[in-house]
Amino acid sequence: MIIKPIYEILPSLYLAAGSSSVLWIDSNLGIAGGALLFCLGALIWVMRSNFRRHDQVVHSRKRFTIPESLYEFMPFFFIAVALSLASTQSTLLAYGIAMLCMYRGCSLLYLRHKYRQHAWQKAQTTTAAAQSSKHHTVD
Repeated sequence: MIIKPIYEILPSLYLAAGSSSVLWIDSNLGIAGGALLFCLGALIWVMRSNFRRHDQVVHSRKRFTIPESLYEFMPFFFIAVALSLASTQSTLLAYGIAMLCMYRGCSLLYLRHKYRQHAWQKAQTTTAAAQSSKHHTVD
């Protein structure tokens, strides 16, 4: 069993180690390993987020919607594009696009975390209130 602080930070460590490997290692094996580590970190992040999610998934009635499984990985796709551009291209335009992709990916992760955390706290408050009223009626 891993202690909670280390367990909670593992997906971020996988993402950081994979990103570093893609950016700084020149061998194909290092890049492939880094990409695999990045993908595993993203998968674990999404799985934990979905497991802890207490808000309702709302499907809009837009004409074109992204499937839920692809939607969850969009921030990581933007970050991966930014990393691949930064590691393979050396033009100012590529670096600019990489910065925009990195910003978009990180902002999506932040907004999802903020929204889901708020929904989680609201659900916990509701659950605590329900348990509190249950204890008062038993007495």
